[in-house]
Order: sequence, then C-alpha cells, then structure tokens
Amino acid sequence: MRPVRIGSSSTNGEESSCSLDEAMEVMDDPDRAKSCLRGGSPVACLTARHWIVALVFCSRVGQTVLRMAMGALIIPFCEEIRCEAWEKGWLLSAHAAGYCSTQILGGWMADRLGGKRVMSWALGLSSLAVLATPAAASAFGPRGVIACEVVMGAAMGPTFPSSMQLLARWLPVEDRAMASTALDSGITLGSLIVVPLSGVLVLYNGWRVAYTVYGLGMLAFALVFAWLAADSPTDCGYCSAEERLFLEVVVPQVNKQGKSKVPTEKSSIAYCLSYARLWAIYGSHFIFNYAVYFVNCWSATFYFETFGLRPEQAGLYLSMPHLINSVVKVMVNPALERQMMARGFDTLRRRRIFSVLGFVGLSAFLGLAPYLATLTRTTMSFSVAFGFLALHPSGFKANYMDVTTSRGGLVSGIGNTIGSLGSTAGPLVVAHLRDVTGGWTAAFQSVSLLSVAAAVLFSTMSSTVPIEADEVPAKDVGDVQSV
Repeated sequence: MRPVRIGSSSTNGEESSCSLDEAMEVMDDPDRAKSCLRGGSPVACLTARHWIVALVFCSRVGQTVLRMAMGALIIPFCEEIRCEAWEKGWLLSAHAAGYCSTQILGGWMADRLGGKRVMSWALGLSSLAVLATPAAASAFGPRGVIACEVVMGAAMGPTFPSSMQLLARWLPVEDRAMASTALDSGITLGSLIVVPLSGVLVLYNGWRVAYTVYGLGMLAFALVFAWLAADSPTDCGYCSAEERLFLEVVVPQVNKQGKSKVPTEKSSIAYCLSYARLWAIYGSHFIFNYAVYFVNCWSATFYFETFGLRPEQAGLYLSMPHLINSVVKVMVNPALERQMMARGFDTLRRRRIFSVLGFVGLSAFLGLAPYLATLTRTTMSFSVAFGFLALHPSGFKANYMDVTTSRGGLVSGIGNTIGSLGSTAGPLVVAHLRDVTGGWTAAFQSVSLLSVAAAVLFSTMSSTVPIEADEVPAKDVGDVQSV
C-alpha cells in the first residue's frame, strides 16, 4: 500500500504529517488511544465525535417536539378556535409541506457552507416561527397557524441533510449504524416527551403556553449548538490531536480544506436521481415517513373516536409505542448488529436485514390494529409495530452515509424531501380515506401494503457502494468502497 500523508495541527500551530501506518499506531498504543478517547473534549470521558453526535441527538429531540406539537395539541386548539375538517388536515400536514420545500437547498448549502452553520440558522429560525404561532392564531385563526407551521417546516428543512453531511465528516463507517440509531432515539425521546408534556401544559396553562415553552427551548438550544458544534475535526477546538489524526485517516471526508473534490457538473439534483441504489433509500424513506406521520398525527384522534379518550387521558397509551421504539433502538439494534458482524455479515446484508424486518413487521402489526376491539390490544399492536420501525436507523437510514463520500448533504436533502412528501401525504390521505369510507380500516391497510412494497424495494436495489466509485479509475475503486 502506498504511504498516505496526512496533516494535523500541533500544539505550536505548525503542521505535522504521518503515514497511514503511523496514524493507525495511535489506536494500537493504549496510552495514545486513551488520549484519543479523552483529548480536550468538554467532558473527559467523551471524544469530540461523541459530542457532535450528542448535539445532533439533542437537535432531533427538539425538532420532534416542535413537529409533533400540533398533533398533541390539535384537540384543545380546535376547541378554542373552530376548525373545518380540511383545516385539521392542513394543521397536521403544513409542517411537512414546508419541511420538504428546503431539503435540497439545505443539503446543497451544507455541502458548501458546512453543516454547523446551516443547522444553527435552521434551528434558530424554526424556534421563532413557533414563538409566533399564538399571535398568528389570535390574528388569523387556523390559517395563521397553518402559515406558521409551513414557515417552521421550511426553516427546519435543512436540518436533516446538514446533520448527515456533518456526521459524514466525523464518523468512521463502523460507527454509523450506532450513530444513526442514537439519533433516531432522539426522535423517539421527543415523541415520548411531547405528548405527556403537552397534556400537562394544556391542562394547567393552555396550548399557547405550550408553544411558547417549546419555542424558547429550541432558541436556547440553537445558541448552544452554534457554540459547541464543528464542521470537521480540523475545525474543532476540543478535538485531541490523536483523534483528529485518526479521523483524517479513516474518514475520507475529513481533510484540511474541508472541500469536496466532486466536479460541479456531477453535483446536480438530476445526477443524484439517476442511481437505483439511491432510489432504494428514497423510496424506503417515503414509505417510512408515511407510516410514522400517519400514527403520530392521527393516533390521538383514533383513540378519541374509538375509545373516547382525550389526549390528556390517553397519554400512557399514546406514549407506549414510542417507549417500545426507544427500547428496541437502545437494546435490540446494537445486539443484533454485533451478532451479525460476529457471523461475518457484510455491511449491505446487515442494512437489508434491518430494514426488511422493519417493514414486514410494521405491515403485519399495524395492519391488525383496526380489527382489535380493546384498548390494550390496540396499544400492543401499535407498540410492536413501532418496535419494528426502530430497526430502520441501522438499515436504510444508515445507508445514507454509505452511498456517497462527497455529496452527503445533497443526497440526504433529496431523500428527506421525498420522505417529507410521504409525511405530507400520510395525514391528507388518511383524512380522505376516512371521509370516503367512514372508518379507519382503509387507512391502516394503505400503510400495510406500502410497507411490503418498501421491503421488496430495499432488499433488491440497495447497495453500500458509494456513487463516487463510478467516477474514479478502476485502481482507486477499492479505496472509495472502503468508506
């Protein structure tokens, strides 16, 4: 193997370099490895990359609370301000409509300006839209709130592609499934928080106070994120020299300049839509979001109409699926990943197993829900279905970081835009099916059938070969595939 020269900043500000073999010795030397694990991070037991993952995790918690707030608050909102049926549908879908409008632009900006800057602005602007919601409701009624939800979604749109671009510069390939699962656990934690917390705030203070609390919390976090996050190890003040050296070798996205070497003509949207391996992710993301938003947006109404439970009374039942989802992510995913790695399963096989199981299990148990007559059985069905959904962070979601080495922002932006179309379609399709059929069965069946289609799609078309492998000489393809 040819020697690879890499640079890192020394304590006196001069640049040092070493070969790949020398850099790997950092991790073989116990003392130097210990230094790499601790380094100069704000808390000695965490590496700098752990802190980056933790920051993105917290952003996912906050984004989920803001996104799901309307679903948890729509009943008291519409009791105070009269809402037509179509307005209820748009109150639940408006965020997703705005969210999908800025995904691609946000990914493009993240690839060029850096994920930290884009995420900081996105989090800050979304918090301002939330803070404006009570005033908009007083002035313009439901339509004013719908407008605020659209603006909040548009402001929040760049967060997913910019976070994936950021993590791609920090994480070795073996850490990506773990990190993806951890970040999705942030979504689950936000889901667990927003339902009971909204119920408490509404009970004692009203829905307007809930929106104010959520907006101020996100604004405070946006400032913390802007302070602590860094676009890459070379830009991080608390990343140790050893960790920086190690990451510059094992993560090809990390380099001194932090710039992509991809030709401009191959950075277009059309180019990123031309690969079947990417459509395996895009299509899976669409159907995943369709299912999740169907449950998150309509479950409170389903429990109210079917069992006569208001959201503040159904808090435990509404939270149970998210709790099971969290347990599976924390306990089952890492254990299953370790078992498959011990058996020699390659990355692609592991990704496919996680997502195929996730979609098939979702199809089976969510499809049963409308036929179960009791509150306990229905909640169990929702919970098991959400347990299977928890497998996807180690499946198609982690696959985002496998399929490209230099277009992470753009590919993630396109994928999450398509996924957001599913988020928008889910609540609207459910509203239409309920109007046409007068019940819930057709809505549940639509999720079940689409989940089977997603399992077939991802199991046959997915890949872990980066699209950059199609652009480099044959002798260099091995280096690209090792990412």
